[in-house]
Amino acid sequence: MKRTEIILIVLVALVAAIIIATFTSSNENLSFSEAKTKIGERVKVTGTFDKTSGYVYEPEKNPNRTVFYVMDKDNVKSEVELIHKDGKPMGLEQSESVTMEGSMGADGIFHADFVLLKCPSKYNEQKHQSQ
Repeated sequence: MKRTEIILIVLVALVAAIIIATFTSSNENLSFSEAKTKIGERVKVTGTFDKTSGYVYEPEKNPNRTVFYVMDKDNVKSEVELIHKDGKPMGLEQSESVTMEGSMGADGIFHADFVLLKCPSKYNEQKHQSQ
């Protein structure tokens, strides 16, 4: 084999390893109960925003901090403290589901640094009307 072929094979293997590592993330999707057994470890939790508890966002005190409650897949409610440079996530109140990454603290609060909101589709109402 030529030297360039060997280098090309090594580069392809390296790119494949990076792609595999990206898609097999170590962040499991856990419930709050499971996250409490992994205090301090980075995990992913999915649930729904608890509209009855609301949220606390005080930009005059700390524009990066938002506190709200989420019900996970096991109907366990937990307080979530989001620290993010963009402040309160837009559409939090209207979201259908909330996926958070962060760690459970010893204080029982989930400390998130990333939140992904799934908002209701504008097509949901049209879909239901056509059935």
